[in-house]
This record gives sequence, structure tokens and C-alpha cells, in this order.
Amino acid sequence: MRYLQILILLLSLGIKSFSYNIDDYIFFNKAVEANEKKEYKNSLFFYEVYQKNFPYSYPLKSNYAKFYIAKNYMDMGKLDEALLYFSRAVYIPEKYVKQEVKKTNYFQYRRDYFSGEIYLKKGEELKAEEYFKRLLLDYYDPQLEPYEKKALKILEKINSKYKVLYQVKYNEDFKYLKEFKKDELLKLSDYFYEKKKYEKVIQILKEVDGFENLPYDKKIVYVECLLRMDENRKVIDLTNKLEEGEVRLAFYRGVAFEQNRDFPRAIYNYENIKDSRLRDRALFRTARIYYRLEEYRKAKDIIEKSTKEDESIKSLKLDIYIKLQNKKRFIQNYNEFKELYPQNPKMGLYYMVSNKLAQKVDNPWELANYNIFFTSNYVVRSYLNSLVNFEMKNGYKEEVLKNALTQIGELGKSELLEVAVQSANFDLDSESTQDKITIINSFIDSGFYREAFEKVDDFKREFYRYRNLLHYIYPKFYRREVESARKIYILPQSLIYTVMYTESRFDNENIKFGRVGLMGIPEEMIKGNEELYFDPKTNLEMGSKILKEIYEKHNGMILKTLIEYLYGEKVLKTLNFELDGDLKIETITDEKFQKEIEEIVYTYSFYSAIYN
Repeated sequence: MRYLQILILLLSLGIKSFSYNIDDYIFFNKAVEANEKKEYKNSLFFYEVYQKNFPYSYPLKSNYAKFYIAKNYMDMGKLDEALLYFSRAVYIPEKYVKQEVKKTNYFQYRRDYFSGEIYLKKGEELKAEEYFKRLLLDYYDPQLEPYEKKALKILEKINSKYKVLYQVKYNEDFKYLKEFKKDELLKLSDYFYEKKKYEKVIQILKEVDGFENLPYDKKIVYVECLLRMDENRKVIDLTNKLEEGEVRLAFYRGVAFEQNRDFPRAIYNYENIKDSRLRDRALFRTARIYYRLEEYRKAKDIIEKSTKEDESIKSLKLDIYIKLQNKKRFIQNYNEFKELYPQNPKMGLYYMVSNKLAQKVDNPWELANYNIFFTSNYVVRSYLNSLVNFEMKNGYKEEVLKNALTQIGELGKSELLEVAVQSANFDLDSESTQDKITIINSFIDSGFYREAFEKVDDFKREFYRYRNLLHYIYPKFYRREVESARKIYILPQSLIYTVMYTESRFDNENIKFGRVGLMGIPEEMIKGNEELYFDPKTNLEMGSKILKEIYEKHNGMILKTLIEYLYGEKVLKTLNFELDGDLKIETITDEKFQKEIEEIVYTYSFYSAIYN
């Protein structure tokens, strides 16, 4: 009777007697740790007990655990057993299942590398070569690059051509290009294109053949590289005589004229594009030119012909309606836009105009005439005040779920926590905002900042609707290290965080496009000491020192400081700044670059508004 009374009391208090069992994750991790300590027999014992006692464990069912079991057999010298488990170890994370562009699954890539090593140990060189050749990439992926380097070093002992490939890809020694066949050179051009080494791509494609004899898709790559190098005159010359069907090259011819500020010829080329795949983009670029020239009615007439309604087109329409002071069209498009794109950088501006229209204030359109930096800081603060707070649930269920995931995170392996999140073991609702918050918190509390930031990317559209969730989108990770660097160099925290947000997305092991670590230190400044600069404290101090020099050079002008740090002095000099260091965003010709600058400015504004 007493137990029944206690049960009734617990239910009346809303306390539920459930918990999540994570014993299988803990036991599996013990086996992994034993392997890391080179205690292979202990590791094998733990794995055998794990498989016997937890046959339905998600790490096992998903094949994730089988990779580690195979690796332990390999370390023990039990090569056949290792190969058996590696053959079953094809774990596919959710992001690879959903990805639109097919790229190598890191887990499969890593599995193939170790399989190649095993066949090499077994003396089966042909089989080993088959596996190592799978690791040679036609595209750039910093996560896969270390294994490709290892594979090439092994393959060069089998065939000297792989030594040459290594020299070209990783030492950029192009004197070997003549040793490659045409199809190999084309693959190399893809690799360097993804690495954003546009001059190298041009050099390789010239080795393949003259421009007129390149395959059409490589002509497109060639021209795209020239446009990114601001070689507009060369693009115009190369596209002077186009064959029927070369529509994308015709479009890029228009872009080259536009970037050269020859707007009449740009418009002429865009107007001649009839192909349905590019017509809307051509209409957008044409309307954008007229908008820059302050011919807003022409811009309106052209953009309204568009059959495609993406974010860029809808945003340009709103900008035009503001300039034309067209209340009806603005309100109609704004109501749709705010539901579809709450994360758009200009959402705050559109909200303020809408709010002023509702209040019937004098000249509600005035704010749109100000430059980007002034506008962003002003509208973001106003926009934050318009948002409601998300009502957090901190009940027993939420607490138990958070504790379970955090305990898995405390095991120190972000991969294992990601596996847990993907499993069905924790009753996670993919549509629940509360569960999304719990997932992100488990990554943050475990110190997995890069992974937490990547998770938030998937939830941005939703989180932008709530004031108290914005700190997840604009986080202050590495607080202690940032505060230390800030005190040394006397810089605004928002400036440092904006650089980290843009350069590395809070990945302390970031190394891409010639920049390293949290603040993207240029590789030439650290002379091969990349691993030293993966340390957050070292990287932040070095980055803040560079940032301080630029900040003082521009007398504390934030926008100029950010652009020079992120893009370099050469790019900064191409922009037309006002006397106060602000910028009219519409004066930037390149559409992609304009968006990037908008995002950087609004990132700084959100950091300043949320935390100050």
C-alpha cells in the first residue's frame, strides 16, 4: 500500500521514472580506449563482451563499432579477422545520405586506407594498390587529405608516377605536368579549382590544350577562374565567338562586362540569353545593374518577369519596392519573405520598414538610404527587440535526455556523440526545437564546438525566430582564450568573434585555402608549424596581433579592418568607401562577394547587439 502511495505521489508531481541506458556506449568506449593504450588483448575482450551483451546497440547495428573492432584485430596482427570486419564496416552518417553532391564518406575512405595497409602486410601488392588508388581525390577535402598523402607515399614505392602526382598536388611543382595524360590533367584541374587555386587551374588547362579545344565543362571552369581573378578582358576576348548551345559562356560574357563596369554591354548580353536554365539569373543580374544605376522602375519591370523565386530574387524585389516606396508590393512580399527566410541578413532592415509603415511614421523608407555598416548596427538592435523568447522546457524528461547525451560526450569522442544523436535510442524528435537545443548543448558542454556550430547551421531558420536562441547562431566559444588575446591587444570581442565565425566556423584544426586554425592565420606566416597553430590560445594571440595592426592602420574602422583581414589589402582597395569608412553595398559588382560582405557585417552587428 505504501509503494502505491509513493507512485501516486510521484505521478502527481509530474516525475516520471524513466532513464536512458548508455552502458553500451560506455562499454564500447572502454574497448576503444584500451586499443588507444595499445592494450589490444584487453580491447578485444571488451569488444567480445560488448557484442555479446549489447547486440542491438546502435554503434554496432550502424556498423560504426565494426571499424574499431577491425582496427584492433589489425593492430594485433590478425589480418584476416580485420579484413572481415572492415568489409562490414561501412557506417554512413546522415549528412552523407542527404548530401546533394556526391563526395567520399570519410568513414569509408578511412576504412579503405587501412584495408590497403593490411593487403600490403599480406604481400598482396595489387590488391593493396587497388585500395590505395580509391583514396586519390579529384576534389579537395581537408578531412581526407592526410590519408591521400599517406596513400601516395605508399603507392610511390609501387609506381613512380604517384611520386610525381604527390609533387604536383602537395608541393605544386608543375614542371611535372608534361608527364600527365589529358584525362589526368583534367582531374588535377578539378582538384585545384576546389582548392580555389585559380591561377593553377589556368596553368593546368593550358597544358591540356588551347581554350577552343577544351571540353565544354572545362571551358566553363577556365572562364570562372578568370572571372575570380578579375581577368574580365580575357573572358570577353575568349567568348567573342561562341558556338550555339554555349549558353553559360554567354552568361559569363555578360558577367565579365558587368565586372568591368561596362553596363550597357552586360545588359545586352544578359538580354540575349533565352535558355530557361539561365534566363532568371540573367534577369536578376540585369535588374541588379539597373538598381545600382538607380533606375528602379526598370529594375522592377525586369525582376518581375522572373519565373524563379529564390532568396536573392525576393530580396532584390523588396529592395526595389523600398526605393520606389511601393507600400502594397513591399508588405505583400515582406510577409512571405519573413516566413521563408528569417535568417536573411537584411531581415532586420525589412522588419523596420514594415514596422514604420504599420506605425504610419513620416518617411518609413529613409533607413534604406544609409550605408551598410550604420544600417546593420541600427536595425539588428531593433530587430532583436521584435523577437519573442522561446519557452524552454526543463522538465524531468529533458534533464534525463541532456544528462545521457552529455555523459556520452564526456567520453571524449564527438563521433560517438553524433552516432548517439542519429540513433532512435533517445526519443529525439527531429521537429522539436527543445530537442534540438538539447542536442546542441550536449555538443557544447562536451567541448565539441565545431560540431555544435555545424548542428546549428541546420536549425538556423528556426532559431532566428527567437531572441534567446540567437546566441547559438552567434556563439562565444573559446571565451577564455579570446578574453586573454583581447586584453593583450585591446580589441573589441565582437571583432575577434566575427573573424573566427567567418574564417574557421570554430574549427580549431581548420586548414584550407592557405589559412590555418580559428582565425585563419596565413600559412606563409607560420612556416610549416600548422599543428602549433591548431592550439586555440596560440592561434588567437597570433590572429589578434595581425588584426590589431590592421585595426590601427584603419584608425579603428571596423568594416575596413574586417575586409582587409579576411580578403587582403588588394581586395580592400577595389571598394569605394565613404569618408566615415562605411560602404554602399550596391557598389560591389560581384554578387557572391556582395552577399559575403553583407553576412560579415551582420555577423559583427549580431555579436555586438547580443552580448553588449
